[in-house]
Amino acid sequence: MPEGRRLFPRLTVEDNLKMGAYLPAARAKFAERLEMVYALFPRMKERRLQMAGTMSGGEQQMCAIGRALMSGPKLLLLDEPSAGLAPVVVQSIFEVIRKMSAEGYTVLIVEQNVQQVLKVVDRAYLLETGRIRASGPAAELLASDDIRRAYLGV
Repeated sequence: MPEGRRLFPRLTVEDNLKMGAYLPAARAKFAERLEMVYALFPRMKERRLQMAGTMSGGEQQMCAIGRALMSGPKLLLLDEPSAGLAPVVVQSIFEVIRKMSAEGYTVLIVEQNVQQVLKVVDRAYLLETGRIRASGPAAELLASDDIRRAYLGV
C-alpha cells in the first residue's frame, strides 16, 4: 500500500476494493475477502456506495488497506500508514495492523511514528540516514533507554 493512499476518488469504496481483486485468483475469492475487509473495517461497509474521494483521511486509509488485502497477499507492505491522520485514527489503524498480524499476515511497515509502531510489531529495524541504527525484538527496542531518548523523546 503506497504512501498517500492513491485511491480512485471518483469510484465508490466498493469499486476501489474491487480494484484490489483484479488478479484472477483474487476474483475467485472476491466475496469472501470483501466480507473480511468489512469485518476489519465496519465503516467501509457503511460507506460502500460513497465516493472514496469524499471520505475523511482515516476512512481513505482504511479503504486503501482494505484494497491491498483484497488480493490475498502473502506480504503486506505499508508505507507510512499513519501519515496525516488524527491520533485516534492512528490508534485504530495500528489496532487493525495488529489484528492482521495475529491472523497470520506478514506485515512490513515503514513508519516514522516509532513509538506507535513498536507496540504492534514483533521485530523492528531503526534506520538513520540510510543505515540500520538498531534492530531486534520490538519489546527490547521499546525498553531501550538509548532508543527512547533518541527516537521517542523520553
